[in-house]
Amino acid sequence: MAKKRILVACGTGIATSVAVANKIKNLFEDKGYGDKVEFGTCAVAELHAKAHKYDLVVTTAHNSKELPVPVIMGVAFLIGRGTEPVFKQIMDTLGL
Repeated sequence: MAKKRILVACGTGIATSVAVANKIKNLFEDKGYGDKVEFGTCAVAELHAKAHKYDLVVTTAHNSKELPVPVIMGVAFLIGRGTEPVFKQIMDTLGL
């Protein structure tokens, strides 16, 4: 099975997206799926150009453009509360 690709976006594509991507990556590793996913990060402004290369977008900022892949709000990973239901949604969306 090919690795699932997750693009994590925030307002600037620097600190927040990297932090959220690392939190999600750690959850995948804890569940034994670390080898089944890979991550990219970007700014919300870059989503339209990059999303088509990924299976899922997780964002912490508002995106008003239609994207060719599912989009999940990942603010829970930023604030550290309510992460389990969002992680389940990520797993379900990716079919893992």
